Amino acid sequence: MAVTNILPGYTFGGHDAYEAVPGIVGKYGKKVCIIGGETALSKAVPVLKPVLEANDFTITDIIVYGKECTYANSEKLSKLPAVQDADVLFAVGGGKAIDSVKLISHYTNNKPFFTFPTISATCAATSKVAIVYHEDHVFDSQLYLEGPAVNCFINSQILVEAPIKYVWAGMGDTIAKHYECEISSRGLDNTYETQLGVAMSIMCAEPIRINGVKAMEAAKTHTRNDAFDQAVLAVILTTGLVSNFLTAEFNTHIAHAMCYGFSTQEIVEKNHLHGEIVSYGVLVLLTVDKQLEERAKWLDVYKAMGLPVKLADLEMKIEDMAPVYKKAIDVPATDVSPYPITEQMLEDAVKALEAL
Repeated sequence: MAVTNILPGYTFGGHDAYEAVPGIVGKYGKKVCIIGGETALSKAVPVLKPVLEANDFTITDIIVYGKECTYANSEKLSKLPAVQDADVLFAVGGGKAIDSVKLISHYTNNKPFFTFPTISATCAATSKVAIVYHEDHVFDSQLYLEGPAVNCFINSQILVEAPIKYVWAGMGDTIAKHYECEISSRGLDNTYETQLGVAMSIMCAEPIRINGVKAMEAAKTHTRNDAFDQAVLAVILTTGLVSNFLTAEFNTHIAHAMCYGFSTQEIVEKNHLHGEIVSYGVLVLLTVDKQLEERAKWLDVYKAMGLPVKLADLEMKIEDMAPVYKKAIDVPATDVSPYPITEQMLEDAVKALEAL
């Protein structure tokens, strides 16, 4: 059976990364609709707009997408004249803004889209999956597109000037990619694409282990260094590439299942970032899977970076965790696994982490 795997292009740099836009985007048309988060647009558009204007591009509109990535909101935006008239879509911002544009592309017969991440919190800018939520911020489902963005323009200068919490959470989310695809694909007769994705996934974890603390120092002072750039590439690019080589069942496991479980808790959803919560889920995964040496290695890194190691770090108590376990098992994240994952396993793992 024929296999088609579309991968994103990428441009990495500082503000000069945006100077590559005309040559790459122009092949697809010169009418651009820019869609993103309000703050993200305020950071990227002043750098991007002069480049577009100097090269005779037309901006059909600059649209604030909203607050949540939902099917209903994205379908509504897809019907706007500025979206319909555009040749291409620009997705500017973090994961929910970019995933909303993925849905808009889906609703507009796969209109080409390009991504401009303004925070390094997820791999949304290079992956072909959209994480969709309900209006109340509880996880709904995942939608896989035919392909990811045509090109991702990574402006590391904008990223390093963003609040430190985003790269911090992004690194936490990135660590999960390696361990989740390794456990979900274990023991199976995997395709070439899956094997390649799993092999690449070590570059999601190791750059964070090596560079995470120094990357945080760069983010604190808003000054790029090599460690920050290495971490950003791991978060945005490597993780996205791995995701694109893996089918849905290998792209997630306990770490994200726990995150979706925590989405049922208003205090966690309100006060904590996706990648931060996922990073705690990695510790649960390593505990369930009895990878205790790996867990010990990461515990030291987590403590140095301030990632959560206890429920209190997420403002939760062990007696309030039952709905989290239930939701984690109800979502399909752990359906493909070398052994069945149960609520009791998750509860035992959390209790073990609390006892450390």
